[in-house]
Amino acid sequence: MSHAKQITWIVIDFAPYYILADRLEGQGRDELLIQLIQQYMPDYTFNYKLYPASRAIHELSNVNNQYCVISLYKTADRQQHIAFSDEYSTIGLSTSVALRKDVAHALGVKDKAINLASLVTKHKLNVGIAANRSFGDELDTLLTNLPNKQVSIRPGRDALASLTVMLLKKRVDVILGYPSEHYYHKLHVDKLDELTQVRLDLTSQITTGFAGCSKNAKGQEDAAAISLALGSVRKDERYRLTMSRWLPEQFRPQLASVFNK
Repeated sequence: MSHAKQITWIVIDFAPYYILADRLEGQGRDELLIQLIQQYMPDYTFNYKLYPASRAIHELSNVNNQYCVISLYKTADRQQHIAFSDEYSTIGLSTSVALRKDVAHALGVKDKAINLASLVTKHKLNVGIAANRSFGDELDTLLTNLPNKQVSIRPGRDALASLTVMLLKKRVDVILGYPSEHYYHKLHVDKLDELTQVRLDLTSQITTGFAGCSKNAKGQEDAAAISLALGSVRKDERYRLTMSRWLPEQFRPQLASVFNK
C-alpha cells in the first residue's frame, strides 16, 4: 500500500512550540504552523507521532523511519542524515539567555545584547541547555568548548521548563533558549518576577528553521512538497501571526521589521 500522500510529523512536548497539556493546548507555534501548511497541501493526510525532545532528532535521522519535523536548524552535520526543505518554515529572533535579575544586576547586564562567551568565561557561569538542541554553529562551538562542569544538560520532556525552575532555585546561572520559550515558561513559574532575558550579540539576530524529513526517497519527496507549500504559506497573514504568537511584546517590533521588508 502506498503512503505517498501521508506525512507523519514528530511532535514533542516542548512549549511554546507544542502545547500538549495546559489550558492553551493546541496553541503552540509549530502545531499552528502545521495546521496552516495542511491547508496548502490538501492532497496530503497529516499524522502525528509524539516523542520526547531528546529522541526527536535520533528518530528523524533513522533512514528506516518516515517522519518530518517542522522547524530545525539546517547544519552541515544534520544534512548528512536529514532531508531538509529549501524554503524556511519558521522565522524568529535568535537565541537569548534567561537569568535571574539579581545576577543580571551583579554582572552589569542591562538591555543591550551581551557576549555570552566573554560573560561565561570571565565569571565561570553555569549554562543550562536542553539535550540534543542546536543553536547554530557559533553557539554550538562555544558550548562544546566549555568545561563540562560549566554546562548542565537537561534531557527528557519539559527540559526547558525544568531548567527554568533550576534557574529560579540558583542551580544554574543562565539558560539558553529562544525569546518565546523563555516568555512562556516565565509566565508559568516565575510568580515573583525574578527572571529576565537578554539578547546575544550574534552575527544574525534573526533565525530561520527548516522542515526536515527522514533522509530516504519518501522523505526527500515530502521535504520538497513541504517546501513548495511553504512558498505560499509565508505569504499568508496567518503565518505572521503564528510566528509572533509567543514572542514577548518588547521583542515583536524586531521581528515585524523582517516582515515589512
